[in-house]
Amino acid sequence: MSTLTLPDGRTYGYEQWGDPDGLPLFWIHGTPGGRLSRHPDATLWRRLGLRVITVDRPGYGLSTPQPGRAVSHIAADVAAVADHLGVGRFAVNGVSGGGPHALAIAALLGDRVLACAAVCSMAPVEPDEVAAMLEINRTGYRIMAEQGRAGIAEFLVPWRERMLADPVAGLRAAQADSPEADHEWRSMSFVSEPWGFDPAAISGSVQFWHSDDDANCPLSATRRLVSSVPGARLTIWEGQGHTAPSRNAEQVLTELISAAQARTLAPS
Repeated sequence: MSTLTLPDGRTYGYEQWGDPDGLPLFWIHGTPGGRLSRHPDATLWRRLGLRVITVDRPGYGLSTPQPGRAVSHIAADVAAVADHLGVGRFAVNGVSGGGPHALAIAALLGDRVLACAAVCSMAPVEPDEVAAMLEINRTGYRIMAEQGRAGIAEFLVPWRERMLADPVAGLRAAQADSPEADHEWRSMSFVSEPWGFDPAAISGSVQFWHSDDDANCPLSATRRLVSSVPGARLTIWEGQGHTAPSRNAEQVLTELISAAQARTLAPS
């Protein structure tokens, strides 16, 4: 259990995993999530030669809440953690709600980011896309638009209690109308506010990965986001739902490592 004090006095939680001498990778958790969120295969990161750093975004786990924060604020926080750990350049991977945060890091930290992967990432959505999402997401989007952060916090309190009382039953209830692929995987194992950065400012390698039937984060919205990032590539999985990142983690990370290594070796 590790923390540091940020320049503004906030406490920030982080953990390190995998190969301590490997390629540094910031793994940005989804929504909800935290620094303890990781792939179920505990050997994966070390086997791939990755020194993985996970963090608690503000308000999660050990990290102090940051009222009024935008997605972009994560860049300075991650830079502070990297400095604290003596990490210069690194790759970044963001899943679901962590996707926009990974993109913010890539956009705002420039050449320090070797490569970025946004996997089943959230993206700004249109009304017709919200209508096709899971019920809990539809309700959350509506409350956020109508009542803001205070409303969504009130909405999530009973869900938090259900998750704490019985994590498996709570997850099943929240995701009851998700695609079949998501149910099968689980049995085995920022919506209305500006993000605070311009995706077009990303100059490094960015790879998006998404499932065509993702009912949490619609593919159509992600396609628009991809088009706003210069040179970004999109790989689409068929019929794998929102849990696709866990099933395909090794594929994603192998390509991310290759992109990071290519940039490391590229002439300056």
